[in-house]
Amino acid sequence: MAEETLVPTPLAAGATAPPFTLPGRSGNAVSLADFAGKGHVLVYFYPKDDTPGCTKEACSLRDGLSALREAGITVLGISPDDAASHEAFAAKYALPFELLTDADHAVHEAWGVWGKTPWGVGTIRKSFLVGPDGKIVHVFDKVEVDRHAAQVLEVLKPSPAAEARAAVEAAVEATGSAVGTVVAEAKKAVKGAMKSPEVKEAVAKAKKAVADVKAQPAVKKAVASAEQAVTDAKKAVADVQKKPAVRKAVADARKAVATAKKAVKDVGKKPSVKKAVAKAKKAVADVKKQPAVKRAVAEAKKVVAKAKTAAAKKPSGALAKLLALVTPKKKAAPAKKAARKAAPKAKPAPKKKAVAKPEAAPAKKAVKKAVKKVAPKKPARKKAARR
Repeated sequence: MAEETLVPTPLAAGATAPPFTLPGRSGNAVSLADFAGKGHVLVYFYPKDDTPGCTKEACSLRDGLSALREAGITVLGISPDDAASHEAFAAKYALPFELLTDADHAVHEAWGVWGKTPWGVGTIRKSFLVGPDGKIVHVFDKVEVDRHAAQVLEVLKPSPAAEARAAVEAAVEATGSAVGTVVAEAKKAVKGAMKSPEVKEAVAKAKKAVADVKAQPAVKKAVASAEQAVTDAKKAVADVQKKPAVRKAVADARKAVATAKKAVKDVGKKPSVKKAVAKAKKAVADVKKQPAVKRAVAEAKKVVAKAKTAAAKKPSGALAKLLALVTPKKKAAPAKKAARKAAPKAKPAPKKKAVAKPEAAPAKKAVKKAVKKVAPKKPARKKAARR
């Protein structure tokens, strides 16, 4: 059972580790006091057995346990899970260290690891390295579950990389402190300078210069004119809005809009309209469900797909040549016609003179003349018959 004398408190390096006695997975009670003067103890708190993050953390400590033991470190895991859960978890992943049950989370509270988490109120993942004297050597606020064993070893046996990182962090911290000091001194210097008679006199002169400019008649007149113009504009707008005709027009417009909205709403509420809309929707749905319509739609889609495929494929080889012969040539574009007109025309070859043509025209004329002389005139006959 957890000791009732424990009081929740945030712990830091150098503080005395709160004592505890908790039941282990084997059924035996384990106390922190059992390890006093025997080396370091890693007390790690984890939320729940056999969950992804907790499994990674436990396996990391399992894989690095030989190195931890060489460094004189004993591992104790604590969670609210019972002994049966701990035993199943340890058997599944071959965990060789002790897992303790803090069912009422009193030890969690004493070590400051019980509170609000992203998943609700529960265990806050945190580890503590306790020295042989019972004092906390290091607090692991950010546990790297994949390499927690290496994290712990770096505290007791820092690697070159860890030492370099620590040196950099120390340098950054020192630089930040120095910068803070410089900034504080600069602020103090500025504040002192502002209190000096020279600065006060300069500020007073600047204020007086501004006041003198504002006091000039031209500036005053310009400011007054601008303010009056703004006032006049506001008054003109207010006067227009107050006119009965404007008010009536605005009111009529609002009323018309409201009436139109109401009419649309009322029409939509009519049973006959609702019924008609429902019938139309049902009719459309029924038509779409008909086998013939479905087949027609499917065939149309196939035809469209085939047409698209055929359009995408360009004829080649013998087929292209055949299409070129069969397909009528397109008329030349306007640009080509213009180019042809602009190009110099070749002189036509001289035509051969026809031998019979020059004499043909006179011969025909002569024949027609002779026919006219011989043929009797029709009007003369008619006159003779009448007489």
